[in-house]
Order: sequence, then structure tokens, then C-alpha cells
Amino acid sequence: MLRRFMTHWVPLLLWMSVIFGASTGLGTPAHTSRFVRPFLLWLDPHMSEETIELVHHCIRKTAHAVEYAILGFLVWRVVHSTPALASHSSAHHFRLALLLAALYAATDETHQLFVPGREAAVRDVLLDTCGAGFGLTLTWLAVRGRKSA
Repeated sequence: MLRRFMTHWVPLLLWMSVIFGASTGLGTPAHTSRFVRPFLLWLDPHMSEETIELVHHCIRKTAHAVEYAILGFLVWRVVHSTPALASHSSAHHFRLALLLAALYAATDETHQLFVPGREAAVRDVLLDTCGAGFGLTLTWLAVRGRKSA
């Protein structure tokens, strides 16, 4: 029991904390641009402000999808290893993991309502949920490949 908690729950809780931290003032566009902008200008000193803004926006949205792809996988690990759910199908585990990741995305966006410089957006919940779905799809393909090998 303690081993499963340490190997499954702790990584999930730590990752949820990372996501929560990114939803604070540290994750505001003004803050992230302090890192992204100099890097982009290092790559191309003549990059226009419009291009910098577009690339910065794309990086931020990609980060949403990637962080939730990882969350989807970590939630699936917990769900899949829970003895009370052992009799359920893998498809049920994936659906439950997607639902839980979507709920966390919704609470994360709600949290941003109360953070100065941040805003809550339904489109971000959808993007996060799609990211979780992508992570779960990769997990399903890996599990399926492992079973057939």
C-alpha cells in the first residue's frame, strides 16, 4: 500500500502541484515572456514583435497540452493500479482518467480567476482535456504494444 502510494500517488500529486504553480503569477504571459522573448531574439535578432507574440502564444498553448498529457498518464497509473477498480476494463480506466484530468483542468482554470494577471478560459479547459486525451492515447498504444509483444 505504501509502495503504491509512493510510486503512483506521489508523482501524480507532485505533477498536480507543478500545474498549480504554473497557474499562479509565475505562469502569466508577462512572466514567461521574460524567458521566451530573449531566447527568440537570440535565435533571430530581427524577429518582429508580432512573430515573437505568436511564437510565445504557441509555446504557452503547447505547454498546456503537454502538461496535461503527462497528467493524463499519471492519473491513468493511479486509476489502473487501484484495487477497487481492478474488475473494470481498460477502457473504463481510460475514460475515468480522462474525466479526472478534465475536472482538474476545470479547477485549475477556476483557480486562475483569483490570480492577478491570469484569466480563466473554457478553451484552455478543452485544450488541457485534449492534451490529457493525447497522453492517454499514447499510454493506450504503449500498453497495447506491450501486451502484443
